[in-house]
Amino acid sequence: MSSDTEELDHTEGRTRMSRKWEALAAELTQLCAQLGPGGVLPSTKELIAQGRGSRTTVGNAYNELMRLGLVRGVPGTGYIVRDRSVVAIPWSRYGQSGADGLGPWETATRAQGLNGTMALIEVATVEATVSVAAKLGLTEATSFQVTRRTRHAMINDEVLQIQLASYPVDVARRCGLDRRGKVEGGTLPALAAEFRLGLGTERISFQRATDAEVGVLKLAPGGYVARVERLLVDEDGQPLELLQVAALPDQVEFVFDGLDFKKLS
Repeated sequence: MSSDTEELDHTEGRTRMSRKWEALAAELTQLCAQLGPGGVLPSTKELIAQGRGSRTTVGNAYNELMRLGLVRGVPGTGYIVRDRSVVAIPWSRYGQSGADGLGPWETATRAQGLNGTMALIEVATVEATVSVAAKLGLTEATSFQVTRRTRHAMINDEVLQIQLASYPVDVARRCGLDRRGKVEGGTLPALAAEFRLGLGTERISFQRATDAEVGVLKLAPGGYVARVERLLVDEDGQPLELLQVAALPDQVEFVFDGLDFKKLS
């Protein structure tokens, strides 16, 4: 067999393999629609046993479904159909939070009839990164340590946002944010009770997820997240809180409502 023929055979083999996982991915996509959110898809072992393809073929098909945001991988369970409801996060949530002990995320999701909860994962005193220390105005004279609260914003049992809130240690202590446990109404009312709040800055960008974010948000490797960074200062310009959020870009919509354009006329 000539080298040209061998190359042709290899190319055809790759084409057949490609078509096989693509066809399986298409069938699994239809199954997702039939099962609906929370439905459990056949495991990799089950599909191999059914002769639907090799481990590579099945793996490629499920990776495509994860890339499309149709499923999430749950260790010990398999692949679960995602609830792809889009959560609108209005800017006005900051003014509405605190009622009934609900924070901004819970306030926004309740308004849309969604079961949104905020899970506190960890409260710890840690060494700030250079970037975080600079944004919070920390120096060697004040210490680079911060109190960090790690939270997951969830709909039912799915994590849609990872939130890291960093505070100068003295600010966290004064507001009770160094204690483990839910802060009724959210952290903003707790800060407002001790400080006269000043201006806030919120930035939104889209970047590749880190390995840790891929694991928590059940993303396909190389997936993207919406990054939100909010810096809150007091009336004298002293930084109080740096909130850093990694959110699923296809399930969170940021709405800047109440824009006053009359001031421009």
